[in-house]
Amino acid sequence: MTDIFISHAVADKALADKFVTFLKEAIGVPARSIFVSSIPGQGIPLGYDFNEYMKSQIQSPKLVILLITPRYLESWFCLMELGATWVKSHQALPIVVPPIKFDVISSTLGLKQGWSLDDHTKLIDLREMIRNSGITLEPRTDHDWDRKRTAWKADLARLLKNLAPATSVPASEVEALNAELEATRKELAELQEEFAEANETIDQLKAAKDPAAVKAIMAPKGAVDAGRQFSELMNAVSEARPRVSIWFYRNMLLDLYDKAAAVDWMDRDQKSDAEAAVQYKMMERDVPHKYLWGTPKMQRIANAVRDVEQFLASEEAADLVRERTAAGGSMETDDLQFWEENLKV
Repeated sequence: MTDIFISHAVADKALADKFVTFLKEAIGVPARSIFVSSIPGQGIPLGYDFNEYMKSQIQSPKLVILLITPRYLESWFCLMELGATWVKSHQALPIVVPPIKFDVISSTLGLKQGWSLDDHTKLIDLREMIRNSGITLEPRTDHDWDRKRTAWKADLARLLKNLAPATSVPASEVEALNAELEATRKELAELQEEFAEANETIDQLKAAKDPAAVKAIMAPKGAVDAGRQFSELMNAVSEARPRVSIWFYRNMLLDLYDKAAAVDWMDRDQKSDAEAAVQYKMMERDVPHKYLWGTPKMQRIANAVRDVEQFLASEEAADLVRERTAAGGSMETDDLQFWEENLKV
């Protein structure tokens, strides 16, 4: 029977091949101990029924390793292997491959601890897990380990770059794109309206007979320009938003004023956002999980917020601030209400 069952999508053969090579050459797992359907000599022998042989190999392995990629989640066969692992309570190591996130594990295998493949600090944990699984390993020196681990890190960047993308788009992404399209259409309509108003103003200015008439024509335009400038500055803050939820982003912005709420790691959505922030190098991995405002991408966000602050404090924005404040809105950037009202979802 198989000691290690590698569950992977056919489209990810190159990644699976390189990973199995690492298991053999760096850790010392014998080739005969690994079953991986896509590699000759370690897959399904000639003449055997594919389904029956796969079923026999996943009955009682000592360890099931799941390479969870975009194509993996689209494969019914892979999901059956994942389901068999769950039903039989096998010891499993789920490995999420970017851009897949950790919440996939909790939604399939419960609270199982997993590994993001690009986290090289976990390679030692992988070796220890295999050593403790009871598999008889071939001897490898520390020099073998260091050399192969270095090669793995170099190869992985290329493999991830060439990873087969998903062939379908989640409904949530379609909805987000439709919402973005609708927002773009609305913005286009507003621009067309502004263009028409500008042409009308030009005609009025051409007909003006003295400076007093010009001043009367231009007086209402200041408020319009201030509103447009404010909208553009807020768009810059919105466009700087990383791949986290709008709630998490607003909370992140409040950290600039030492008003951010602590992340609830027991909340599935907040935990997923925080893990993404760690992966995108926006938040420290360790407690107290401080935001990394010194990094370039975080500086871009901070600079966009500073531009909004400076504009709101300017004389040019004074009428706009008074008008919106009088209507019950907030125009203070250290107020969560301000971001709820003005930051685009």
